[in-house]
Amino acid sequence: MFTYGRDKANISARTVAHYVLSAVLILLAMLFYIYPSISSTSLMYEYSNATRQLSELKELNKKMKLELSTLRSYDFIEKRAINDLGFVFPAQGQVVIIAKK
Repeated sequence: MFTYGRDKANISARTVAHYVLSAVLILLAMLFYIYPSISSTSLMYEYSNATRQLSELKELNKKMKLELSTLRSYDFIEKRAINDLGFVFPAQGQVVIIAKK
């Protein structure tokens, strides 16, 4: 390489190894310091999503319980039988009650 009149610095392999080892140790220390913060942030996002999903499921559960109670009501069943299925109430003489012996 061109040094443009400067003397080339003689750096021993041991010095280079010390610098590399120092850089690696500093990077590892930074990772150990930063990782818990990253991990807790990730867990907070996960918790937030789970909480949101729980509230959505609770709301859906309420709606489904309301729908179930509506579908079980006798008024709804009667209206559906008459309007959708064409059922009619029996005439006075059509129903025969048989007594138990």
